[in-house]
Amino acid sequence: MYLMIGLRLDIGFAVVKLAQQMANSSNDHYQVGLHLCRYLLATFRYQLVYNGLSNKSLVAYSDSDWDQDHEYCNSATGYFTMLAQGITSWLSCKQKSVALSSTEAKYMVLSDCSCQPIWTSNLLSEIGFDIPIPYLYGDNLGSLFWSTNPV
Repeated sequence: MYLMIGLRLDIGFAVVKLAQQMANSSNDHYQVGLHLCRYLLATFRYQLVYNGLSNKSLVAYSDSDWDQDHEYCNSATGYFTMLAQGITSWLSCKQKSVALSSTEAKYMVLSDCSCQPIWTSNLLSEIGFDIPIPYLYGDNLGSLFWSTNPV
């Protein structure tokens, strides 16, 4: 869990799914945990690389899956932000409320995700960096329409 939170976002999904099975684990879960450890050993030289010369603006990508959790009916939220072609922040969690449609679930993740690039942009401009307007990407036309509608 420590590696996932601080260093290795690529193992986030597997770690969360394994953590959900801790109370009722089986040999299959043990095998998946060993597979995850082998993956970490094979990729320990992987690293985040930032390209300061790229002149790329702050970019955020968001997505959610609607109603995949049939027990609690919560959608999963995920987003990450990039600056200088490197990931600066990420999040993957269950949504706090139940969405009644995929458009609503994706709109909620767009709303949550929009806070991060705004905060990062404000921080960088306060310390003297000239940051262009951040971009926010989503993959649902309905949620994008709702987010641009001032009503």
